[in-house]
Amino acid sequence: MILTVFSRMFLMSSLGSRVAATIIAAAFWLAFIILYLTFFASSFDMWQKLAIFSASAAIVVGTVVAMWAKWILK
Repeated sequence: MILTVFSRMFLMSSLGSRVAATIIAAAFWLAFIILYLTFFASSFDMWQKLAIFSASAAIVVGTVVAMWAKWILK
């Protein structure tokens, strides 16, 4: 199922599919941050938590920008 989602994301030809993929990416990122900080990051200090937050945000933003790049350059 995950492979199907990824293959559909790479074959985005419409604006709606890009918007949907952006919303899905944001929802998964938010869920990751909440679950990670709640259950796995209890032994980290504030700076380490901030680094994880920033790195994961950069990955999601990079992925979303890559999805939108073709449409932006039209």
